[in-house]
Amino acid sequence: MKKAIKMTGQILLILLLLLLLFTLVTFLIHRVKTNREVSLFKEKGYYNPVSVGDRSLNVARFGSENGSHTIVALAGLGMGDYSVAERQMTDALEKDNTVVFIDRAGYGFSDDTDQEMTLELIVEDYRKALLNAGIEGPYILMPHSIGGAYANCWSSKYPDEIEAVVFVDGTQLSEHAFDDEPERTVGFGDKAEVFLAKLGFSRYVLRQNYYLLPDNYSEEEQRLCDALELMTEDSIAPKSESALLPQNGLEAWNGIVTNDIPKLYLCASWGFQTNEEFRACLKWFSALKEKNHLKAPESAGVSDEKIQEQLEKTEELRQEIVYPYAEKMGNCEVVLLGGDHMIYEQKPEECGAIIKSFIDGLDS
Repeated sequence: MKKAIKMTGQILLILLLLLLLFTLVTFLIHRVKTNREVSLFKEKGYYNPVSVGDRSLNVARFGSENGSHTIVALAGLGMGDYSVAERQMTDALEKDNTVVFIDRAGYGFSDDTDQEMTLELIVEDYRKALLNAGIEGPYILMPHSIGGAYANCWSSKYPDEIEAVVFVDGTQLSEHAFDDEPERTVGFGDKAEVFLAKLGFSRYVLRQNYYLLPDNYSEEEQRLCDALELMTEDSIAPKSESALLPQNGLEAWNGIVTNDIPKLYLCASWGFQTNEEFRACLKWFSALKEKNHLKAPESAGVSDEKIQEQLEKTEELRQEIVYPYAEKMGNCEVVLLGGDHMIYEQKPEECGAIIKSFIDGLDS
């Protein structure tokens, strides 16, 4: 019996040592790869930490140094790769304008924080980062998804700082938009995920958490996006932001001050108008799923009746939520461009052309 216990103990000790060795090797490989990735980002001009007090946020500036307008892009929830993934869309804007990408706390190269990611903290961080980077307003805010809530807060509290707002399929705010979101706090599971990511284990499950980009992206763009997502995974701040999503969204809705700041709401996920448009998106999404080795329904297998139901549903949602949202903000033009929520990946040229036309109109 004693021999069996001793042997079991030896086996467990060996397994523990092997686990520690595996963890050490994983961590070292992760650090080496991360250092190489950081060097590439510096070479491409993406790395520019700016102090906002007790931490730094990354502020990447592209386009014309003295552009006609300063466009500030605000990422959606957890979109650590936004500064790379959106560049195909902003290509049409960078010739004549300055385009700035600010990463929130914990995103990409921005420092992490254990402070709660409240609406006020996020907006004030943005403002401090621009001020300390020497980037003067007024700004054209260009938020995606929940970034729209932060843009609403910013333009409502500090309208003199904002020239215009372009919502790229912004989260459709309303009084009950987050009723289905469960209340939660940052817990042990979140902290454990962050700890494992810091050790490098997130590299093993990268493709389980993030899709390969569409075919219009290069291998280098894919590599850069993957690196930014991995950097975001090892931070607690995005977990806090996710937990506070209902609170921040409702606060942003209630805090909207109707004003005359020109606004463009580019409606994608609820923007479908025709059968052809819907089928084209299904085909695109099926190809993306196939590229990622995931099952997806064939677009041809969806009946015209089913599509018609979806078209009627999106029209209903626009009438009940999108247009009242635009009316509450004031001076907001809604442009329908049916597609995926990451419309800047699916239709970058079309998005860029629509936004450029809107911005050009500001000058006239």
